[in-house]
Amino acid sequence: MISKKYNEILSKLEENIESKRDFNLAKSAISDLAICYIDELTKLNDNYNFKISSFESRLSDLEKKLLEESESLDLKVVSETISCPYCNFEFDVEYNDENHEVICPKCNNLIELDWGEFEDDM
Repeated sequence: MISKKYNEILSKLEENIESKRDFNLAKSAISDLAICYIDELTKLNDNYNFKISSFESRLSDLEKKLLEESESLDLKVVSETISCPYCNFEFDVEYNDENHEVICPKCNNLIELDWGEFEDDM
């Protein structure tokens, strides 16, 4: 696209400039301008590629840290000590939002669990 447009401009100049010396001067000036423009675009492109590479590297590091943190959180089990309302036996129950009842290990009665605002306490 750029080379096609460049050649079109050179053809127009060649047709409209009678002096070969003036034509060569205009051609040289346009070539210098095009090279300067391309150099500037290349610098910008290299700069953006460097930034993108840096961001990708930082993102990769953050993803690794997040994965490590997630794995370490998976290993932690949160439990709550509860007291059986029937026999007053105290035992630990693993916190689970979906777990709404547990059987007392001592008296075998079913105990309804109400976690309440437990998440906010952590």
